[in-house]
Amino acid sequence: MANFRYQVIDANGKMSEGIIEATSIGEASRKLKGDGKFIASLSLDKGGGIMNMEIGSPKLGTKDLVLISRQLASLLSAGITVVRSLDMLYQQLETKKAKKCIGEIYESVQSGRSLSEAFGEQKGVIPNIMISMISAGEESGRLDEVMERLAEHFAKEAKLKNKISSAMIYPKILAGLTFVIAVALLTFLVPKIGVTIAELGGELPALTKALLAISGSLVKYWYIYIAVAGLAVYGFKFWRSTDKGAETWSKIMLKMPVVGKATKMSASARFTRTVATLLKSGISVLQAVEITEKSLDNVILQKKLSLARVEIRKGTSLSRSIRDITEFPPMIYAMVSIGEESGTLDTILEKAADFFEDEADSATQKMVSALEPVMIIIMAIIVGLVVGGIAMPILTMAQWLL
Repeated sequence: MANFRYQVIDANGKMSEGIIEATSIGEASRKLKGDGKFIASLSLDKGGGIMNMEIGSPKLGTKDLVLISRQLASLLSAGITVVRSLDMLYQQLETKKAKKCIGEIYESVQSGRSLSEAFGEQKGVIPNIMISMISAGEESGRLDEVMERLAEHFAKEAKLKNKISSAMIYPKILAGLTFVIAVALLTFLVPKIGVTIAELGGELPALTKALLAISGSLVKYWYIYIAVAGLAVYGFKFWRSTDKGAETWSKIMLKMPVVGKATKMSASARFTRTVATLLKSGISVLQAVEITEKSLDNVILQKKLSLARVEIRKGTSLSRSIRDITEFPPMIYAMVSIGEESGTLDTILEKAADFFEDEADSATQKMVSALEPVMIIIMAIIVGLVVGGIAMPILTMAQWLL
């Protein structure tokens, strides 16, 4: 059982609010309507307190989007009404964000809005591609097919993201291990060795003195180091959120050796996959490019696609309008041109997406392979400096004793 917060209007026009207990949002709605009341709002009551605060992006994760799309496709194709489908879907969701989103969509549909309008109200939580495709599905009467196509789209997108994330696990482990070893050596080993050498009266080399100074400040002022690191991370994120910072970072990601190719292949895969999915759902080329533009993470590519939209609006073909986007491989222009000539643009773009996803996976693997030796070299330098700083005075004293 869960608690739902509601606002209702009775037959006299008086509004009241409260909390009702029910197994699902549908049951809560039926209970309130059974009392002859009109529901103004109905949502899951999360209660107060810091544990219920929403942290991070309000956007739904790809896993939730796949589940929502696939379940709605199955339920709608079985002939179940939209309202009942949303109620059943709500009960299957696990994350708070997804439950809140579907609960609000259910409430909107109950109030008389169409499914596309209800999803449109969740802009910022639900991606634009989903809102546009649901609208197209309602207009064509093929909503179940569109939802299935959405599920496949999000599943393939999630697969690509998971491959990239999995590939980056080892470099992240190496970076974390390097940091832990460096901190452990400087906070535990170096101070003890320094005291021992000082007691023996040995002369400390410049490297050892520097290590002892860093070690002493790290032990004594550790909170300052944490604060500086936190400010650096926050400063970087804030800089990236600015127009100039986002554009500069996008240029770096596109031009950086090895990383640049992985970025371009990932963007190409997303562009072709998204446009293909939208065209298959009956959405125009102009609208498909506009939605795809917003789905890309790179500001440079977004701006170039925006210019391409202007050309398409003037009557230029898609293949000619994207020709100036040099970040895309030439293969995209050729395949788009062939697709336009043959009238099979959506099918050809779908095949191109499969190819570019494989290329993105391969480019990511190469990027990781290049990162691994770099991380190992950095680790070796840090450990070597610490060990050298410790060993130098010991060897000096050993020679003096001999």
